[in-house]
Amino acid sequence: MSNKHYYIGLATTMHDPAIAIMDGEGNILFAEASERYYQNKRAIGCVPDNPVYIKHLLKKYCAEGADYTIATSWSKKETKKLLAGNALGLQRMQLASGVKKRLEKMASQEGAYDTMAWMNRLNLGMQLNAGQSLEYNLRSVMSARSIEIINCDHHSTHAALACYGSGFDDAACFVVDAGGENGCFRVFKYRDGRITLVDKQKTGENLGGFYTFLTNVCGFDSVKGEEWKVMGLAAYGSYNKELHQLLSSLYHVKGCHLLYSHDKKTTREIHKQIKTIADKGISDFIFKADLAFNGQLVYEEWMTQMINGIYAMNISENLVLSGGCGLNSSYNGKITEQTGFKQLYVPSAPADDGNALGAAMLACYEQKGFKNQHKKISAYLGSEIRDDSIENFLKFGGISNIQKLGADKYAVVAQLLADGKIIGWAQGRAEFGPRSLGNRSILADPRRKEMKDIINERVKFREEFRPFAPSILHECGPDYFEHYEESPYMERTLRFKNEVLEKVPAVVHHNQTGRLQSVKKEWNPGFHQLISEFQKITGIPLLLNTSFNVMGKPIVHSAEDALSVFFTSGLDALVLNDYLVKK
Repeated sequence: MSNKHYYIGLATTMHDPAIAIMDGEGNILFAEASERYYQNKRAIGCVPDNPVYIKHLLKKYCAEGADYTIATSWSKKETKKLLAGNALGLQRMQLASGVKKRLEKMASQEGAYDTMAWMNRLNLGMQLNAGQSLEYNLRSVMSARSIEIINCDHHSTHAALACYGSGFDDAACFVVDAGGENGCFRVFKYRDGRITLVDKQKTGENLGGFYTFLTNVCGFDSVKGEEWKVMGLAAYGSYNKELHQLLSSLYHVKGCHLLYSHDKKTTREIHKQIKTIADKGISDFIFKADLAFNGQLVYEEWMTQMINGIYAMNISENLVLSGGCGLNSSYNGKITEQTGFKQLYVPSAPADDGNALGAAMLACYEQKGFKNQHKKISAYLGSEIRDDSIENFLKFGGISNIQKLGADKYAVVAQLLADGKIIGWAQGRAEFGPRSLGNRSILADPRRKEMKDIINERVKFREEFRPFAPSILHECGPDYFEHYEESPYMERTLRFKNEVLEKVPAVVHHNQTGRLQSVKKEWNPGFHQLISEFQKITGIPLLLNTSFNVMGKPIVHSAEDALSVFFTSGLDALVLNDYLVKK
């Protein structure tokens, strides 16, 4: 029998489920959002431990006869709030009366109660079903010696991922999203491997919920997770005094707390007034852009006040930010400039998919102690492109224009990029989180202004206003960006310097910014080498980088997924591990 111990974390929210595996020494063996395997964007209502895939993961990363701890991302107390009090309620998935009252209190806009009730029913189903296939396979396939189940507090899993992965000795941790356990934000103190709750929300205000509302009134779909479209669209808008005053009248900040500025009835009326204004101009691009701009502006104003309130607590000079609001890259790039904090860390997966790894960390470090200080987490924790899939393609694909690349791999691909080719690039282990960071990417030449429109129209099949990211050699970052900050996960947006705007127009957003990825050799040597080869040819130390998918689909998971996108889009070439496929 094995004396090994494994910690398996499950993100068990009704959207963005995920799974993570750690060993007893605190080493991260695997972490991935389940949408990749399902190829179902956000995988709403899907359990993280698919019975077929979980068996493959266990055999690949774990040993038979070991001890296992399963950690989930919601507490038992929260699950009980969703139950109808008895066995019949478990089967019928009814909402407990207390939860109904809580939803009614939170619902300050038309239709919000129905949406929240639906989401909570799906959440209940997830809490009851997630982990069942995992536990079955641990017993029947892996001959587990023991299985322990831990149900973690939701916001604590957000905090664990951010704090333990930051590389900081100490930090103030701010977790803020659209839903948690008894409130939508928490403040934690992180020091010497220990995370301590400092402050929490005591009332029903919801900053993430505000952005959800903003997404919907701008004409997008928050259920699909289209908040990022608001950020992209905001760059085309401008200040509108009426909209700004109306939006900012919803809340005010006291210390680090966001508070309603009106009673429930008045707040609902303001929501209706905003929606009425939006409906009148919903087909007008400029109006929607102005709405997005002013909504993003008031979000930033509230966040800055709250974060300065946290800074006044004198917890640390370092801030770690997590929760769904950690994905607001447009604001993240302004935090050190607008607040007192000197350094910022945002994990690669700050939203609910990241809670799989956060839960595993909480369980592991509570039992084993934290041993990985000063070690920033790698983002490359997911699946690999399987060799047998590539072999099957070579054998049965009937495609003659295939080349196996050798030592000249990066120089060959760099030349194709410099020649204007759009390339699908699938290498090594997939990124954990929503951003493609050079292992599951679509790459192109940033010097060509027309490239943005070509990729949006012919490859991604998405709105023309959507921007693309610049992946830049870290050592060259200060040459291209004002107040350059290291951004390993595309987690912050910075302003380009005026003198480089004409050099890389395909990655400069309408407001002169870019959501950059800093690329270091020690983080991703292959991607660093590719950009370096491109720099040798063109003099430009960055590439246009966007996720390897088409709109509405997750980032590719397998060779089959990558080939499907390649043959059904305007990609010119595909690099699968060491194989180059051209059309």
